[in-house]
Amino acid sequence: MFYLVSQLRQQGFIVHALSYDSVLKTPKENAKRLYQKISALRLNQLHLIGHSLGGIMILHLLATFNDLPKGRVVMLGTPIKGSWFAKTLKSWFLINQLLRNSMIQGLSGKDIPEWNSTREWGMIAGRYRFGMATLLGGLPEAGDGAVMIKETYHEAIKEHLILPIAHTQFLFSKETAVYIATFLNRGTFVQNSAVEGLNPSP
Repeated sequence: MFYLVSQLRQQGFIVHALSYDSVLKTPKENAKRLYQKISALRLNQLHLIGHSLGGIMILHLLATFNDLPKGRVVMLGTPIKGSWFAKTLKSWFLINQLLRNSMIQGLSGKDIPEWNSTREWGMIAGRYRFGMATLLGGLPEAGDGAVMIKETYHEAIKEHLILPIAHTQFLFSKETAVYIATFLNRGTFVQNSAVEGLNPSP
């Protein structure tokens, strides 16, 4: 997250990044740790950004705690209805062990909290031919190489932006950081003109 953090700081934000244990703890357990860190900061305003599984942690955070400061949410390539790629990898023993806790109320798509927040929510998805799923012959539908675009849609999302980018590239893309900052500041990904790839949820 270091590059993305630095880019957002250049955009004028005070940024705190959380390292979390996706192997030993579930997304819900990690959300409790995130809440503890947020509470210690004593903020008047709080924007939340989550990449991939981090976005599902945000869903747990917002569903569990109702005393968070106001702000907006941006997710990057988050499979909010479950991950085909992760579920397919369950047949690989070692990968299954690494993903086991992340699947619980997370990448499995089962028992993920409903969106019950009034925050404005933006999603950035990727469209790229190659990625981690190339190991399995690729995704069955368009996506960022790990998460399918359709897995990032939700009816509560205010704006959904598709960029020509791979799953891990979100964290190393200056363009992505600019779009994030725009949404956090204005509640829209639109800058000075119409944004290519900006779609409502189907």
